[in-house]
Amino acid sequence: MKRTLLLLLAATTTWSAQGKVTLPAIFGDNMVLQQQQKVLLWGESDHEEVTLAASWSDTPVRAAVEKGRWKAEIATPEGSYAPQTLTVSDADSKVTLSNVLIGEVWICSGQSNMYMPLRGYTGQPVEGSLQTIIQSTQYRDRIRMITLPKKEAATPQRTFEGARWEIPSPTTAVLMSAAAYFFAQSLTEALDVPVGIVSTSWGGSKIEAWMDPASLTAMGYDVEKINADPKIQQRAKCGLLYNGLIAPVAGYTARGFAWYQGEANRKESARYARLMQEMVRFWRAEWGDTKNRMPFLYVQIAPYSYNDAAATDGVQVMEAQCDARKLIPNSAMIATTDLGEVLSIHPRRKREVGQRLAAEALVRCYGVRANCWSAVQVKEVKFEKGKAVVTFDNARYGMTPQHEVVPGFELAGKDGVFHPAEGRVVISKPIVEVTSKEVKEPVAVRYAFHNYTPTTLCNTYGIPVIPFRTDRE
Repeated sequence: MKRTLLLLLAATTTWSAQGKVTLPAIFGDNMVLQQQQKVLLWGESDHEEVTLAASWSDTPVRAAVEKGRWKAEIATPEGSYAPQTLTVSDADSKVTLSNVLIGEVWICSGQSNMYMPLRGYTGQPVEGSLQTIIQSTQYRDRIRMITLPKKEAATPQRTFEGARWEIPSPTTAVLMSAAAYFFAQSLTEALDVPVGIVSTSWGGSKIEAWMDPASLTAMGYDVEKINADPKIQQRAKCGLLYNGLIAPVAGYTARGFAWYQGEANRKESARYARLMQEMVRFWRAEWGDTKNRMPFLYVQIAPYSYNDAAATDGVQVMEAQCDARKLIPNSAMIATTDLGEVLSIHPRRKREVGQRLAAEALVRCYGVRANCWSAVQVKEVKFEKGKAVVTFDNARYGMTPQHEVVPGFELAGKDGVFHPAEGRVVISKPIVEVTSKEVKEPVAVRYAFHNYTPTTLCNTYGIPVIPFRTDRE
């Protein structure tokens, strides 16, 4: 132990003596820089100017230092698996970053389902994780991930400690976000360029913790009172996780965001869509994205009992997430109606989450023309001849399962009382006809509108239907 401490002290002393030019921890060996853009770098120096020299460019970039801080942009080429170097220097010191890759970068954030590592949680596995971890070395030049350590802060932080860009291997992959890893895996296989993931999540966190306190105040929150209350967990206090987990990486040039959160905000479902809108607006502003070019992709929270499978507090968050699509420009929600588990809030099928995020990204960002890769949703409902006739979007090639009863539907008559109903897919059409012996003249239909409902309805790509109700006030 004594020898380890001496080595650490020696390393710290060497860095202090030689490292007059510094960069925050988000910039490091093995990182991925966004391809074909002017990527932003920043840091500190005690000189008047710093120079950036990249192995892919013959022209160095110079940046003035103001009050000890500097910012610079450097153009990146088309993505490739060739390792690069980037050197930042001032008059008497330099920092060289090695094994840098050029490719696609995504910011992945949220609560425990985004944080959930490939090894899973205690008693809660990730399906297919062993094979994925064993084969992870095959992606050493294709996937890189940096996972920020959990930290709340009263003020925005400029950097962090205890994390670095990791290369996938059986040793490192076990701790990588499963949803983010499968997302990156699908993207790199589709695009044939490296993918870098900035993973910054905290289990059990509320969306307010990721937001700008000023916008929460404008929405009626008493931020000072909330943040001073010792009974409220840090991960639920206004702005503290933005300060500790987003601010240190804000501005790191990326293609877009992937978000998986909402379970902790079941009591705020009525305003959750607005909260999402304000958070995304703030994040994009912090990245300098004034034209909403960075897509915001997010995951529908999966069905789960929350100690009462028949209740609706969870599904109302899903409904609010659907609403958010209309409020947030350049956004998309992927459906997980088929992935939920009644007794586990952490569904094991994270591969499907990553694949569906990648499918949305490919369509929105990378020019892939594809039909029916998005969440299946209601297009039209008609009530006629004692049944509900439901037509769906994103189901051009029809729905499944055919030739059998589709569970999860309910019908209500004029009395407003819902009864279990049977759905049947109209062969080769994006239509389901719903009937119930207890409801002769239906006026309202619901699908999967409880915290947990076993479901099977999806399109021919296996994309499920989002829970819905027609009786919403």
